[in-house]
Amino acid sequence: MHRRACESVVLGCYHITTIIVTALREHWDEANARVLQRKAQLDAMLGDSQRYEARRRDADAWLTRMETRLASMTAPGHTADVLEMQLREQKSFHAEVHQYKHQIELFGQLTQRLIAVYRNDDTTRIKRATEAINHRYNELNNSIVARGKALHSAVSSLQNFDRSLENFVAWLSEAESLLDAAERDPHLLKVI
Repeated sequence: MHRRACESVVLGCYHITTIIVTALREHWDEANARVLQRKAQLDAMLGDSQRYEARRRDADAWLTRMETRLASMTAPGHTADVLEMQLREQKSFHAEVHQYKHQIELFGQLTQRLIAVYRNDDTTRIKRATEAINHRYNELNNSIVARGKALHSAVSSLQNFDRSLENFVAWLSEAESLLDAAERDPHLLKVI
């Protein structure tokens, strides 16, 4: 009987061990599945992050080129031909910047998608980087608009100056005619 009791205890231990091993295997399989799922998520995040960074670098490089180009533009000219050339350059430059707005919007949409997809992860870095890109684009656009206004103001001033000069020349011509007439007939000075 003692042997039977030992066999029963061994069998009970074997059964308990089998249950524990089965539970450990199930737990291991679940943990392994979660780890593999997170690895797949991190791999996708790495790909998304690399695409985001490539677009951010492209936008940064484009903005730097445009900011440099704007900074190198000279102050509004003082002659009609220079102002006309500057206005053409301004219009072309503004059109180029406006055309790129779509890329800035796509970049913002990518950022929003990444924030939504990875809402459980820290996305503050991409939020800040996107805000910086948007701020630079808006500043560039505002500066271009301000330059356009300055050029149009210079054209208007030049046109006003031309009109004033024409009026002055007309007045001077009239005054000269009166003086010529007064030289010929001094009696006309008493009438005036």
